[in-house]
Amino acid sequence: MFSSHTGLLVIRAWLEEGSEQPLRAHIRLTADVSRGFERGMTLAEVDAACQTVRAWLEEMLAGAERN
Repeated sequence: MFSSHTGLLVIRAWLEEGSEQPLRAHIRLTADVSRGFERGMTLAEVDAACQTVRAWLEEMLAGAERN
């Protein structure tokens, strides 16, 4: 049975001109909004940002299955 809980993931993305890797994605996340943001990071690669989002989604699903 799944319990109800809410996580939050916010991505702010921008380009830094003149950089070899111009993408910047600042990601703030939590698997439980009652605890506030638990982690924050700034990434410069699309794959790294996608992996972070995927890991967070899997964490959310795993947490729901444990409850």
